[in-house]
Amino acid sequence: MKNTLCLCLILLLTSVSFGQEKSTWQPLADWGHWRLGQKADLEFLAKNHMTITFGSGAPNFESISRDDFNKKMNEAKTFNQNYHDKGYIVLRYLSTSLGGRTATNKDEPRKDQIEMLQFYNEQWDNFKDIIGPKPADDPTTWIMVRPDGTFPHYRYAPYGRETTGGFEAWGCPDNPYYVRMMEGKIRQQAATGIDGSYVDWTHIAGGTCYCSYTRQNFIAYLQKNLPADVAMAKYGTADFNQIKLPEKRGDKFWMEWITFRCQAVAEFHHKLRQAAREINPYFMIAGNVYGGFGYGPIAYDAAGNMEMLGRDGYDDFIYSEMQEYLDSAPRKNEQGMKITNSPALKFLSAAAHGKPVIIYATEITPPIFPDPTEKCLSAMAQINIAEAEANHTIFREKRETPPGATAMYSFLAPNEPYLLGAQLYSNVAILASLNQYLADELSFAFSTSRVLADRGISHVFIVEDDLLKNRLENFELIVIPYIPLLSLEKQEVLKKFAEQGGTLLVLGTSGIKNEYNLPNKKNVFLQMMKLKEFPGNENTYKVGKGKLIYLPLSIPENRYLVKMQLKADATTFGPTMADVFPDIPEGYTRGKIDPQLHQILNGIASRISESPDIKITRLMNPAPYVEITTMRQTEKNFVLLHLVNYDVTLDGTITPAENLLVQVKIPAGKKVNKVSFSGNLAALQEIPFKSGSGVVTLKIPKVELYGLTVMELQ
Repeated sequence: MKNTLCLCLILLLTSVSFGQEKSTWQPLADWGHWRLGQKADLEFLAKNHMTITFGSGAPNFESISRDDFNKKMNEAKTFNQNYHDKGYIVLRYLSTSLGGRTATNKDEPRKDQIEMLQFYNEQWDNFKDIIGPKPADDPTTWIMVRPDGTFPHYRYAPYGRETTGGFEAWGCPDNPYYVRMMEGKIRQQAATGIDGSYVDWTHIAGGTCYCSYTRQNFIAYLQKNLPADVAMAKYGTADFNQIKLPEKRGDKFWMEWITFRCQAVAEFHHKLRQAAREINPYFMIAGNVYGGFGYGPIAYDAAGNMEMLGRDGYDDFIYSEMQEYLDSAPRKNEQGMKITNSPALKFLSAAAHGKPVIIYATEITPPIFPDPTEKCLSAMAQINIAEAEANHTIFREKRETPPGATAMYSFLAPNEPYLLGAQLYSNVAILASLNQYLADELSFAFSTSRVLADRGISHVFIVEDDLLKNRLENFELIVIPYIPLLSLEKQEVLKKFAEQGGTLLVLGTSGIKNEYNLPNKKNVFLQMMKLKEFPGNENTYKVGKGKLIYLPLSIPENRYLVKMQLKADATTFGPTMADVFPDIPEGYTRGKIDPQLHQILNGIASRISESPDIKITRLMNPAPYVEITTMRQTEKNFVLLHLVNYDVTLDGTITPAENLLVQVKIPAGKKVNKVSFSGNLAALQEIPFKSGSGVVTLKIPKVELYGLTVMELQ
């Protein structure tokens, strides 16, 4: 009760101190409106038709006096109001790190060198109306720690420069005093009038946190989420109070440990969002996460789980640092291989349930990109923007906006009415599930997406939440790309989908385990096949009005792992996991899928494209560097067809794709009234089309790098 009264007092004093009224400005939080300019220069923003930029946030109170803090807050409010008056959405960076400094960059940081400790000792009472009374435990106890009490750190330096003595450590999201301080910070961010913050370091550092608060919260998590009989079956004990916290893969309770860490990060974001919305009811929050499996903080030891962050009431948009150096820049590489990030982008859009996803991608300026010409910069910016746009995401450039990017934005701006409200749309879906990786199991959603894209098949991802919320009405075919862990409840949803006329394409012994990674007592897929065990041959089984197509999968000793060489300057977030999982960017982005697995996944693509009773959106003639996606704008009765031509090289040479024949699936009960197209960033022009049974066929004359087709329905 005392803590509740204290929090109420803090909120009241915060409101009084800054005279903050509830915001009346409501940003247009729709993907179709978002074009992000990396600098708040009005001439630059207007030239590039930007709608979002970075505003002025609250200063860090640990490095400023209260008088200066108040002054900076007022300046920030004026700045942000000015941009709101001009129609811009303003976002702001918010770090969750605890900064500090050592004498040199070679010294090992100590806890007592963090800036927050000096603030705690000297300035806390000047800000207690924002962050509450000074806690008994000082900030050195808030840091994420390893089992031995030491802590990891990070030193930032701009590309090509030496690091300094500055370092970052990280606060534990289980520590109530750290969380209270961060809630105070984000309330002040909201009080400046910004529309949202992307929260950096959305993670729990690998090999941490082993503080007493985490132990306490993990035990509570187990008591709530792990039934005693399941714990006994898995680990031989249900006495959670006596367990040793797991430290590595293979330890008891490891799966629950890394799942708990994901939840801790998601709930931390939930608390920050709630705090900010006490000031601004429209405030948006985003985690800074990675976008595809294999690198960085994605649902494993570092705990940034997009499927949790994307749920209702958590993150309002996703901010993803998803490309790993130049190797992941979309294009045609020197060996003629298509480099594509589209599987990761489709997954992010699915995990975010169509909320905006900002891609903070490959640095295309020196020194990461040596001596780029303007032609090169323009082409690489265009392919990044095109790839993002076609997959319902937003590209954010890091440093420069070359003429090619300006041309892209100039094309997107007048076509915004078509993009607003549009969502990725297909009657073919791939079920992606991060729970497989949390259980150290295999699954092949990303690699399957790569193969379907290579075969010219338009598709989308769905996630497990979509099964529970019965979001399957748009689909005629769902691919289960080997998902060994799947609860009986979710299997029953898929059975109902088939019974009502859908097609399930099931790879391997999917659903053989339950959500706890224990053998399922029954298997609904086997029930649909009327078998007691999974067969060794491909077959089709009638299920109600629909069917189940089964493709066998035998996991070899090599587990289809992808050969890759770890860079010396690997990401700070964690290992690549190439030694554990094959479904990683080295495989699906750079086309290095294991040949045996690739053949199996090609079999899935063939079954989809050759299915006689399912009409799909697809390329009907070979175009190895072109990918297609469709979107639907239900209220305005549009279907959009996006075409991305990856035939662009690092020197900026674009080889157009010509005479593309595309079949587009039209929503049931609709017919096409008019089709307009542009493949060169010029104004849309009406083109002819042929209507068939639930589809239209288009002949696309030429796509330089990005093509947009608008189909008006009636």
